[in-house]
Amino acid sequence: SAPLPLLTSPIPARSAPIPNLPSVTLSEFELILKDSAKSVLSVELSGPKSETALVRLVDGTEFGISDLVESSVDPRSPLKLVAKCRLYNIPVRNATLADVGGVVGGSGKKKKVYMNERVAEAAEKEKEKKKRMEEDERERLAELYRLEGEEKGFLQE
Repeated sequence: SAPLPLLTSPIPARSAPIPNLPSVTLSEFELILKDSAKSVLSVELSGPKSETALVRLVDGTEFGISDLVESSVDPRSPLKLVAKCRLYNIPVRNATLADVGGVVGGSGKKKKVYMNERVAEAAEKEKEKKKRMEEDERERLAELYRLEGEEKGFLQE
């Protein structure tokens, strides 16, 4: 049998600038942030080194940031962009990491995983017990309010 071909790039990366999409430099984007940060809806980074940025505005328009450079010392670094966005409370999503398998994104809440089926059964029974107790409490309060209403009617006569 023939050997299987190796995948050279398991993650589809959008590292090249997106065609037919307007782009601005990072310094121009910083000016936009200073003037009207509320108009920026989100920033999405993609590419193997997060060097492609797609900015979405509140009105639905999109544009790219053209001069991102992966470097720890360059002020045009994607990390500097993320820091600026955090400063203005703009959500930043890394599309490459999200494509890998939901590492980033979603609700961010961990789901409890039970390896033992007895523990899973016990947890389900606890949920049911909690629901029953809440229902019993509602019924008890309804009965209490009903009795108080009858008592008021009895005292007024």
